[in-house]
Amino acid sequence: MSDLEDRPPPVTLPDEFVLLLHRPGGGHRCAQVDLLTAVAELGELALRGRVEVAVSAKLTVLDPRSTGIGWADELLGRLVRKAGPKGRPVELTGVLPGRLGRFREHRGLLAEHGVLRHRRRKLLGFIPDDLYVPAEGVRESLVEEVRDAARLRRPVDGRLAALCALVHAAGIGPSLGCGADERAVLESVWRGDGLGEAELRPLAAVSAVTAVAVSAAAAGSAGY
Repeated sequence: MSDLEDRPPPVTLPDEFVLLLHRPGGGHRCAQVDLLTAVAELGELALRGRVEVAVSAKLTVLDPRSTGIGWADELLGRLVRKAGPKGRPVELTGVLPGRLGRFREHRGLLAEHGVLRHRRRKLLGFIPDDLYVPAEGVRESLVEEVRDAARLRRPVDGRLAALCALVHAAGIGPSLGCGADERAVLESVWRGDGLGEAELRPLAAVSAVTAVAVSAAAAGSAGY
């Protein structure tokens, strides 16, 4: 087993999502990487019971205590300030567009842990271009989890439901090898079909917010 495979795998939802976005040979897929990575961060807070997201895409802070994770505590502190002393629901349309650089931060964390290997190259011999190549032992285990869920071979808990929903929202099912039937199951998970309350609560932080994130991005693009 290689040194990379000996290292611990990603431990948070946005780390896992960012790893799945990367191609086996380097580079990444999906246009809205920052927005969807920010959505994954909210999903992680929901999995930890720190926040709850309603169908209306309004967020309520349930527990403001530290998670012990730097980026998570920074985001949680921002949400607490937005909620104010009365703890009012937070409109996510005012939070997500400002979460720039989320993809790069989690890519950097993965690189620090050896889950992504940073390679520098030059296009056409002189244009600098950075590649981040995933450790396949870690990435492939995540791919298999998603595909097993899509084949109905694995129970879907809250974390896996959120990860499947992110894969669907990012449109990367085909790049993970998912056929039409598997992609239909991923969409069904994204909708929350057949899931219990324990799975739906963290899933709402992904499925209910994705449309808001994409709409916010479209509105921002239209303004230029």
